[in-house]
Amino acid sequence: MARHNEVTLYGQVSDEPILLRESTMDPKSRIIRALVPVTVIRGIRDFGAKDNRMRLDELTIMSGNEKIMDFIREWKLGDIVSLRGTLVTINHQKHCKCMECGHTQAYKGYSAYVYPIHARLVAQGYTPEQGLTDLRNNAEVSNRITVIGKACGKPKLHRHEKSGTPIASYILDIERKYRVKEDLDSNRHDFPAVKSYGEIAENDAIAIEEGGLVFIDGQLQVRDYTRTFTCENCGAAIQQKDQVTEIIPYSTEYLTGCYSMADVIAMREQAREQEEFAATQEMFGRNIPDGDAGWGDGGEE
Repeated sequence: MARHNEVTLYGQVSDEPILLRESTMDPKSRIIRALVPVTVIRGIRDFGAKDNRMRLDELTIMSGNEKIMDFIREWKLGDIVSLRGTLVTINHQKHCKCMECGHTQAYKGYSAYVYPIHARLVAQGYTPEQGLTDLRNNAEVSNRITVIGKACGKPKLHRHEKSGTPIASYILDIERKYRVKEDLDSNRHDFPAVKSYGEIAENDAIAIEEGGLVFIDGQLQVRDYTRTFTCENCGAAIQQKDQVTEIIPYSTEYLTGCYSMADVIAMREQAREQEEFAATQEMFGRNIPDGDAGWGDGGEE
């Protein structure tokens, strides 16, 4: 399978770096991981929005590379940075607490990080206002991802409850190009969530089959949502806030194992004709034979 996973970011450091050491008891022990949140901006292009607004997302940068960790540890709140790297997902246990009985239980979750292979300090000490202006001026390179991966299943299509915008969701299997020191050597794949909007979503729902290979050019979105669990101890419902990082495609190319765009266009046209025929039947309150060319004008003389 082709391996491609590249992220380009231009953003503002939104908090001080977190340095994780070998020993939590020894503040001078070796640093094994550095994490830092960076705010980036993404324009709303063609994935369902009707305006030119821009949205801010806070992505977590994580590295175990000694040179990059030494560089990251010098970043300060407000700094402007640029970097190139890959999107990695790491499975781990999360915990939720029952408000009824106080029981804490584990559930399977995952987190997504941008793993840098190159980073650069652009400017220092910007205020949030200065940072926002700079991000707007660099919006085209602030948040960009291109990936090739296999769909883990057929996309699920639904419509936004208010706007009616089509939305397709699926998980992508991306084979890693680089080893991630923080993860097990046996983990050679990343599984980010993909969410497409509008016409792209409708095409995805038709074209993509389980195992189909796709190329996505898009941006990253960080979204909060609420998950519901049942308490193992008392059976009460647990509402747990969680967060997901999703790939938002600007465009999707359907490679092997998918229907082609020509197929998609033909199937959408066929579906449209069927909908129009069904609407006509309902309007006139009777069954109209498929292919009847004479109704409505009295037929042939």
